[in-house]
Amino acid sequence: MFTIIIPTHDRPLLLKRTLESLIAQTCQDFKIVVVSDTPGYLPPYQELSQLDKRFDYVLRSTGVPGPAASRNLGLAIADAEYILFLDDDDTYRPDHLEKLKARLLKDKPELLFHDFQIQNEDRTVYPPTLLPGGQKVSIADVTSDSVYVRNRIPNSCVAYRRDVLQGVRNETDLIIYEDWDFLLAAMHGRKLVHFATDGVVIHKSAATAPENMRRGNSRDDKIVEVMLQLYRKHPAPNMETRKTRQALMASAGVVLDIANF
Repeated sequence: MFTIIIPTHDRPLLLKRTLESLIAQTCQDFKIVVVSDTPGYLPPYQELSQLDKRFDYVLRSTGVPGPAASRNLGLAIADAEYILFLDDDDTYRPDHLEKLKARLLKDKPELLFHDFQIQNEDRTVYPPTLLPGGQKVSIADVTSDSVYVRNRIPNSCVAYRRDVLQGVRNETDLIIYEDWDFLLAAMHGRKLVHFATDGVVIHKSAATAPENMRRGNSRDDKIVEVMLQLYRKHPAPNMETRKTRQALMASAGVVLDIANF
């Protein structure tokens, strides 16, 4: 049913936690592809062995560092009906895949997105210390048009039917928002369907923590630049969405030519 692609970069203990959440799933109808862009530590053999040979662990030695190229390599291997992405520091609640499978089997949607939970934590110790401020997040109000303006759907909260991703790949040159670019490319001519479940847990540490720097979490200086790049690459589907883009950019002090975006 699922291929779960997990890019990882020098975070073996957090990766172990992610794999443990997969081992605990009440639905085991999945394979995983773990793609590491650093060879500095041994694979988590103990956890992988519990997945009964339903995994590929790949050391990527070519291409630029970062999750985009690793996700692309995972896509080249993936062969299940639905493709999921999961970061190496995030987890699933034990019944997440069971609920997701039951929903997908109803009508086989091309693109299904769902809600999630946020758990703040201190990663200076292991296991990480849980911090206050966790929350359940509903994104039921997200529409296809709104995704063309800004993206509120985490990468780990989309189930892609594999045929939708023919020719769609992650842009490795983007510093931020490569997951938004990927989603927009997959959406062309397709409908987004919402599912009210929140079995994905997104674990957050401070944005300026060392483990986040490679992901561009603190690159606020690039936000407008990259958004404009994506606006050009993925033209708005209608005039109302163009006006919404224009208004958002105006709030950042940028004058947008509505005819070109």
